[in-house]
Amino acid sequence: MAFLLIFILIALQAYASLPEEYRLLNTYLRTKDSSVAYRILKEYPEAVFADDLRVMLARELVREGRREEAISLIHRVEPKNLTSDELREDYVRLWKELNLDKKTALLKAPALFKDFVWEVSLSTDEALMVAQELFRRRFYREVLSLLKDGDYGKVCFLLGLSHKALGETEKALEVFETCPVEKAKVELSLLYFEKGQRERSEKLLSEISDRSLLSEALFRMGRKSLVSGAYEEAIKYFEGMETSYSREFNLGLTYYALRNYSKALEHFLNSAPLANTKEDRSASYFWAYKSAFALGMENSTQYLIKASNGAGFYSAVASRMLGVPVASKALKVVMEEDRRRGRVERIKAIWYAGFPQYARLEALKRNKEFSAGDLIALSKLDPYLAIRLAVKNYGYASLVYGAVAFPTPYSSLVERASQEYAVEPALIYGIMRQESLFDPYAVSVAKAMGLMQLIPSTARYVANKEGIRLKNIYDPETNIRLGTAYLRYLLDKWSGDLIRAIASYNAGPSKVRSWYPHEDDFLFIETIPISETRNYVKKVLYNYYVYSELLK
Repeated sequence: MAFLLIFILIALQAYASLPEEYRLLNTYLRTKDSSVAYRILKEYPEAVFADDLRVMLARELVREGRREEAISLIHRVEPKNLTSDELREDYVRLWKELNLDKKTALLKAPALFKDFVWEVSLSTDEALMVAQELFRRRFYREVLSLLKDGDYGKVCFLLGLSHKALGETEKALEVFETCPVEKAKVELSLLYFEKGQRERSEKLLSEISDRSLLSEALFRMGRKSLVSGAYEEAIKYFEGMETSYSREFNLGLTYYALRNYSKALEHFLNSAPLANTKEDRSASYFWAYKSAFALGMENSTQYLIKASNGAGFYSAVASRMLGVPVASKALKVVMEEDRRRGRVERIKAIWYAGFPQYARLEALKRNKEFSAGDLIALSKLDPYLAIRLAVKNYGYASLVYGAVAFPTPYSSLVERASQEYAVEPALIYGIMRQESLFDPYAVSVAKAMGLMQLIPSTARYVANKEGIRLKNIYDPETNIRLGTAYLRYLLDKWSGDLIRAIASYNAGPSKVRSWYPHEDDFLFIETIPISETRNYVKKVLYNYYVYSELLK
């Protein structure tokens, strides 16, 4: 009875802080009274949920036969503001049902209306604009259809890239051969390089006049040679580049792989002053340490200390090797700062009223109003939101970011999954942070979903294998359990090899198996051929190191 009373009091307090527009929204959702919806849109035109409401209202108006009103509302919707797949689907369905203009739809929301690609006529510039968005979303067939009749000189490069993305190498070659854009020569030379036609590839390189484009081509060829173990070839390509961090660092890696540690040390030290970030500088000094240590130099530790004083993955590795804590003291700081209750209570009230997505949008819209203390309070409600606001308001290097960056939400679910599958909580959190930043609603371009970012096929496989009932992939308990079970499967597959298991979580075990099997873990990481996976492994390991300390 006492617990129920406390719950009622908390609910009443939250409702008292609920802004008027959300009270009206609750009324509309309960009654479907169109006059309430129109009142909201008139009195609160900047409400973060305004476009969602327009779609919901238009849906009801169509049912009532009020088509002209529905048309007016749908025309005013900005589709990028819609917050759920259901509303986006309703928006598309209503646009079609109301027979609205297909060209306008395609220009407004290319990915949502990609089916119209085959039905509308666009100018070359319009088609290119739409195609760039579709390419970004990986709708390559639609890009090809859209651009096939465009001004060839303007569209050929994207046409070639789309054929290449689809694995249609011969068609890509055909397009790039006739494309007058100089960067097409870069892609063409790389395709011939991959086909083993080195003379033809290098002839094309000699025709590239833009030095930055030439360096890009040489870098990509050098990386392909490096990851395949063709080290002498890699050196030739890297040496042809303009002086840069990438040139020096990758020459260092190549010489290290050849066990020419003196040349490796030279290039790693050359790369350090060319670094644009603390992360890159730490990488330079860490590899300088490895090279100096391999040479038996007594002062090699100086480079490890320099690496630890930077940032990122290699700074964390260096710190661990030196016995220095990875987790910043700022992570444990409690910020005693006066904060006005209204700012956070408003967000909490919206969240507890059943509108978590709107609560996030409200906070991001008013980001400058929140103090450091507010963000600490918000991190208990929504770690994802607190981290985003900390970056937006204070930056990655700030104490505020440090205080909210590594939370431990869903701790009971993580602990239960950890015990069930014998996977460290630090690793579960390390994956979860990188995959979703603790956003249970996260969906990637590849349709990976939830906290642990599982694609439906993987989720079904693991659920069947483990006998887990898969009802809602977004449910935190289900998602964490499935993700942890999959991690256990990968760890077993790689006999406990943490690095290859993490790489497999991102790229799949079959791809990882095809990579050059360096015994040196750090060389293996640096020669992962997919940059996304290479960076992913470093970030997850960094998270893992931090959580390993915080959870002690």
